[in-house]
Amino acid sequence: MRSTRLVTATAAALVCLGALSACGPDDSGQDAGKTAAPAPSATAAAPAGTGSGAPATGAPKPAGTGGADAAKGIPAKAWMDTKSIPMDETYHYPPLAANAKPGSGPVQFKGMELCHAPIAKDDEYAFAGTASAKASVGFGGDRWTAQQTLLFVGDPTHSSGTKQTTNMVDSRLTDALKGCAKTAPGATVKVNSAADAPYFAAVLTVPQADGSTVTLHEYAVTDGGTVSELSVWATTKAGAQPKDAWKAPEDKYVGTGMTAPMCEALPGCG
Repeated sequence: MRSTRLVTATAAALVCLGALSACGPDDSGQDAGKTAAPAPSATAAAPAGTGSGAPATGAPKPAGTGGADAAKGIPAKAWMDTKSIPMDETYHYPPLAANAKPGSGPVQFKGMELCHAPIAKDDEYAFAGTASAKASVGFGGDRWTAQQTLLFVGDPTHSSGTKQTTNMVDSRLTDALKGCAKTAPGATVKVNSAADAPYFAAVLTVPQADGSTVTLHEYAVTDGGTVSELSVWATTKAGAQPKDAWKAPEDKYVGTGMTAPMCEALPGCG
């Protein structure tokens, strides 16, 4: 009987050695359920696109859809609706956001470029801002091309200096346009907006080195920490007219069309 018990005890001990989890004490943390199927790591469980292993709290926010993304780039909804752009009735321009290209370094506004008005070295920091981008649509040549340029200097609610810098950039742009004949010989300028209007609007003709002439309809608005320029232009041989007759909403509607989406998408508008 004793030998039988000894054999039985020896067999049981061998079973325990082969499966410690089945025979370990309750507080050893080695029960069968924990060792057989370890919980997946947080990294493995996290959906693609959520970054580190932090659990997802909802669908990822699309890039460029709100003011919080301004430091990363100009939000998609900051661009004006093409229906507000002159000549859209004829051309049916594609969406600006789909054609936008982010900028780097000091932004070059189209009006200043055509007027050969370079950015002063001391102003380069202001024209670099926090984010900038351009979007061009149209046909080129003697048909009308439209380009919107957006410069987000920063959120002025956190710094009065940001608002002052934004206003300075706007002033540099409009002064360059008004004084275009000084920097681009032969240029003509007709300002259409009143001094107290919440937008700037002008028509310029600027002779080019190759003998052609650029006819430019220029609009500029500023609000909060953002400056927006809309340039619509056509290039023709000297004395010729653009291929398609000019059609445009009233200047104030163009200005509103620029300001409304900009203020919805970027922080700081009053």
